[in-house]
Amino acid sequence: MSFLRYSILSLLVSCWTVGLLADDPTETRLVKPTDKAANGSQGEAKAAADKFTFQLSEEVRSALMPLLESIRSAKVSRVTVEMLADSVLSGQVVDSRESTFQIASRLPGSFTVYLKEPDQRTRLYCDGGAIVAAMAPDAYFTLPEQLSIQEAITDLPVPIGPYPEPLLALSFAGCDPAVSLIGGMKSIELVDKDKFRGEIPAVHLHGVQADDVTWDLWISAGDEPQPLRMLIDLTPMLIASKDVHVPAGYSSQVRYDFLTWRMTGKVEDSLFVFKKAPNAVEYESLEDYFQKITGTKGYHPLLGKPAPAFVAKTFGKKGFDSKLLKGRVVVLDFWSTWCEPCLTALPIIKKVADRYSDKGVVFLAVNTGEETEEVREFLRKERLSMNVLLDKDGKIADGYLVESIPQTVVIGKDGLVESVHLGFADEESLEQRLTDELDVMVVGGRIGSAEAGASQQGKNQQDVREKETSDTQVDRDAGTKKVPRKRP
Repeated sequence: MSFLRYSILSLLVSCWTVGLLADDPTETRLVKPTDKAANGSQGEAKAAADKFTFQLSEEVRSALMPLLESIRSAKVSRVTVEMLADSVLSGQVVDSRESTFQIASRLPGSFTVYLKEPDQRTRLYCDGGAIVAAMAPDAYFTLPEQLSIQEAITDLPVPIGPYPEPLLALSFAGCDPAVSLIGGMKSIELVDKDKFRGEIPAVHLHGVQADDVTWDLWISAGDEPQPLRMLIDLTPMLIASKDVHVPAGYSSQVRYDFLTWRMTGKVEDSLFVFKKAPNAVEYESLEDYFQKITGTKGYHPLLGKPAPAFVAKTFGKKGFDSKLLKGRVVVLDFWSTWCEPCLTALPIIKKVADRYSDKGVVFLAVNTGEETEEVREFLRKERLSMNVLLDKDGKIADGYLVESIPQTVVIGKDGLVESVHLGFADEESLEQRLTDELDVMVVGGRIGSAEAGASQQGKNQQDVREKETSDTQVDRDAGTKKVPRKRP
């Protein structure tokens, strides 16, 4: 089964991904009308929007309303959209994610949403009845409740990208997009009527929501308007949230580029019907799926091999040489202040490692990609006390093949990598797993996965490539974050 990794946006994970994995999921929406449209009723949907609608200027109304009306009156739709979710911190990309959506709908209540990501495929099927969510070719579950097309825009209990409501509102035929695109707004203004990308006559609108999230929407000019691009800036909402730490110089945006968009023609019945693969496993719910895939075994090329040597700086600007760790059991944890799963895992890892400090276990928290004073101030505010190594340029992370965080590397007394933990699922499993490993390692034992990795080193290169993917092991958890990389 493919491993599901939701490294969506560097800070949004605390609102969506981590919430989905926990018992108390957090739900965030573009707009939350008090009167939800029921059973696809356009009158009720519009009434809900009207409660939040401010006075549109005539130029905005003439630019926006023809598009919204064409969606509301449509019977079918076929849409293809490219999404780029980009988060930047002090000029460095901390998370960048490209995905493709293929969406189709047909009244009175059929729709499908196919989200294609580099390491994940998610597809929703609804033929007018129950909704089936295929989380992988061999994994699916059926939602217990039925949703109308209008309700699906705001109430889908399945993660399909970081901020999908405006995308669905512009893609589902027969919905009332005014609920999402006008309801709950502070303002919508006309920016210009320049050509989009210098080629397509277009109208550019700028909107500010009640939660201070802003969006820019480009609509093709002419008798048959179509959405061309929507750019959503989530930064103000994250800064206003008390649930996440937002460092200075951070920004988060989601861009939707509409490659194809039509609200006419035919749509095949087969698009809305789920066909189960012979080996497919049915799960009870999204939570059941997450719980059973979390902690599934994957592979890491460093297992059983000598830990890469490094030199690092500390807060006192003194040099630290990894040679000083010879003969010790070492727990290296790669983290950043913007990574919520990291901040949840850090105290647990430190607590477990400290239990074994008198048995030669050393815990080092390797901060990746951030300024010294920023890290120092963060630790002071959070009242965290631990041994921190500073890896501003990411050289240590590169040496340990860190592509997402949190990542914890456990090194034996002989200097070999014994275990690699990717991501964070829950406190109990992390504490138990690390405790079990250290129990073995402090008495000179080896972890089976590392021994398997070491046994391959004497073979030829091709054999090593093949065996590394079958004999080595790493515990992979959901909730990973891409490490900072400089923007090209």
